[in-house]
Amino acid sequence: MNDRQPTNQDLGRAVRDLRRRRHMTLEALASAAGMHTTYLSRIERAHSSPTWEKLVALARALDVPPSAIATAAEAQAKRPAQD
Repeated sequence: MNDRQPTNQDLGRAVRDLRRRRHMTLEALASAAGMHTTYLSRIERAHSSPTWEKLVALARALDVPPSAIATAAEAQAKRPAQD
């Protein structure tokens, strides 16, 4: 059983997965969340950590509660490690 704690990489993958499931581009989600596309890309690649305010803005733009992003990141942490 994998009890690994979610990392920024898991969070980024979770945001990317939620975005893709909604057929949204980086540009569309970034615009809806009120952030620059480059910043969202950095979050998805785990090169930046979003503040709580940015995480809430992403959740609103994705039409999910912030807890859904956390749950998705936890699910990512349970998956086998990726390179």
